[in-house]
Amino acid sequence: MKIKDITQGIAASCMLLLGVLFVSCDDMDSIQREYADREEQTYLGKVDSIRFSPGLGRVKITWYIPADPKIDRTIIYWNLRKDSLVKEFVREVPGVQKDSVIISNLREGSMLFEFKNVSKEGHTSLISSGSGTIWGQNYADGLRSRNLTGLEYDYQRKQFKLDLSTTTPGDGVVYTEFSYPDSTGAEKLVKVDRTSNQVVLENFPDGTEFRYRTVFYPPNGIDTLANSYSVRSSPTAVHDPGTAANLVSGDTLKFFERNGDQLFEWNAKGDIKIYGFDGNGKFTLQNTYPGLVPRTTYRDLFFYDDDKFIGIGTNNNVYLLRISNGQMSIVRTPAGVDYFGTGFSFPQFIPAVGYFFSISAVGEIKTWLAKNDATWGTPNGTTVGTNYNAYRMLTLFNNQSLLGVDAEGYLWATSVTIDGVLGSRSRIGSGWGRFRNLYNFGNHLIAVDNKGKVVVFENFTATDKYWIVDEQ
Repeated sequence: MKIKDITQGIAASCMLLLGVLFVSCDDMDSIQREYADREEQTYLGKVDSIRFSPGLGRVKITWYIPADPKIDRTIIYWNLRKDSLVKEFVREVPGVQKDSVIISNLREGSMLFEFKNVSKEGHTSLISSGSGTIWGQNYADGLRSRNLTGLEYDYQRKQFKLDLSTTTPGDGVVYTEFSYPDSTGAEKLVKVDRTSNQVVLENFPDGTEFRYRTVFYPPNGIDTLANSYSVRSSPTAVHDPGTAANLVSGDTLKFFERNGDQLFEWNAKGDIKIYGFDGNGKFTLQNTYPGLVPRTTYRDLFFYDDDKFIGIGTNNNVYLLRISNGQMSIVRTPAGVDYFGTGFSFPQFIPAVGYFFSISAVGEIKTWLAKNDATWGTPNGTTVGTNYNAYRMLTLFNNQSLLGVDAEGYLWATSVTIDGVLGSRSRIGSGWGRFRNLYNFGNHLIAVDNKGKVVVFENFTATDKYWIVDEQ
């Protein structure tokens, strides 16, 4: 290539580069002129220190407006900016000033709110935002309401005495309200302050519903709110002396059931008699095992589970027993030991399913989780009740209610969970002082009076009846 050609090429390249530079400079100048012609953007002071106070279907919002004198109003957006309101701002003091508003008709839960200050000329601030909580019925139902721990219905006085669980500091409880129709049909409303744990509903008919709920004023909120009503009833009075059974009970005779369809009798000779039930107080003898469980060896016996029985020895050891081919045999522990518990000197035991109760002389109730292989579950020997020595007799009905008769002859029922935990207590009958023993038999209750006479209360219930037992 000739030097002249190279020189011409370089010159052309330079001219092209200078052209590009001139074009770029022209574009830059035009951009600068465009923005120079625009008015400078100014922003108002924005909302600061936003605080939310929850309410029932509403929220109270407080914030601070800066010292900017141009601020005329605040616009608040929520529900993804589908809803908004304008809060006019009136300056009352120089400098930072607090403002607030209550927004109603909001859905329950958490919600994002956005804030923008605006001047009369239409200038705006940058957006501020915050999330607030709105209360609703779901929130109210989740609060720790007061429960009924005892129900004592007095049929003669038409009074319903209710015990309530205690309140705790900070739970927000204000009062608990009860509503019911009295004997005249007038609707009554009774409020119980948080400091009181008992209420007596006067002139209360038997078999009548009442409603109750707890009213709260939770901390940092702006509203009281109440949980949904719970509904309970006073028991319906039943006058029933029971049906005389064709059985006679001596002082040392004991009855216990097996699966609700067989009644076992264990007498002073150690005999086991097994009865079926035909109804109307009629029991049919199905089998007899003479001397099967001697009283010199065992001081208590009851059916437990499957084909197993539990015997409490006169030495206070606990044995798992089985009847097979007319013989009673011991089910040994996995280690080959005859007994699987010692020191069981309690005066009374009450069988259940998967566990049994022991009752001490001072009325302490413990739960024992016995297994079918002569071992124990855990936790074991847990105290679930105290002061049950106030009852002259105790039995577990239908594995759901612990029945007892007090010194005045009133029948009481304490609810029992499937794992042996005691719950609330209710008075469910009167006149029961004439009996000395109670036994469960399926959905029937067997009672033995002071003369040894056996009566049956068929289709007994411990939840919605008040059993008035007439003297005979």
